[in-house]
Amino acid sequence: MNWDDLKIFLAVAEAPSMRLAAKTLGVSHSTVSRRIEALETALAVRLFDRLPDGYQLTPAGEDLMPAATSLDENLHAFGRRMTGRDSALKGQVCVTVPDVFAISFFMPHFFDFMQEYPDIQLKIHDSFEVFDLSRREADVAIRFTNAPPEHLIGRKLGTLHQAVYATRAYLDQHDPAAQNSTAKWIGWGQPEDHPSWIKSSPFPHLAVAGHFNNIMIQFQACKQGLGLGYFPCIQGDVDECLVRLSAPKPTVEVWLLSHRDLRATARMRAFRQFVIKRQSLLEAALEGRKQAEAA
Repeated sequence: MNWDDLKIFLAVAEAPSMRLAAKTLGVSHSTVSRRIEALETALAVRLFDRLPDGYQLTPAGEDLMPAATSLDENLHAFGRRMTGRDSALKGQVCVTVPDVFAISFFMPHFFDFMQEYPDIQLKIHDSFEVFDLSRREADVAIRFTNAPPEHLIGRKLGTLHQAVYATRAYLDQHDPAAQNSTAKWIGWGQPEDHPSWIKSSPFPHLAVAGHFNNIMIQFQACKQGLGLGYFPCIQGDVDECLVRLSAPKPTVEVWLLSHRDLRATARMRAFRQFVIKRQSLLEAALEGRKQAEAA
């Protein structure tokens, strides 16, 4: 039995569609189909029923899943242990972090780390998705969560706070506190007449101007003078064009996460300690405290 065929079997079994399985594996749809057929031929059994809406495991496929999953986990665990023996301050550290966090706060720290450790190459994934650290899709995850996975080792870096922001020019033309104010919110999420986040805001009487599903687009819309925005303090406080209009409000915890099998890796330990040494500065930025207050 070919291990590569088992990898493809697992990807198809776990993915919602053949297309997504092929994308995850980095191969073509036809390659996935051909390898599944080869595995079925080798085992002399049908593992999937081909249905109009995708592949569905047969009883034989269900029987194969525990063995394939166990073998996959054992191989990944072995790889992590081998990586954990690396004592040299060189190689790659893959970090997954939301784009707004990377751009608004971490970019200068990434630069400083690479200056201090020139033989360690940072690979940054700007994503909110949960990368599988057990399968080495990333080495370190910086995540917004109040419930980090128990199988990962982590350090709480602080709590993300958000506040209301607008440009000075916009406030000169629109008083958001006025009863009949012409000020408007920059909308996000699903379009609603009176969304709950506005009802609980300092300006619940204001209407919404448009809806944008990306925080970086919302931020640019605010800077262009479209309306009031509700942003993380690490984003709004660093832009001189914006004025903060409300007290920072806590929203979600921020964690630095990695797999416990990699804790002995020198480059991983160096990156974690580099971030942790800056925790007080990070906490202050997350909470919207000024640098003087942080000191």
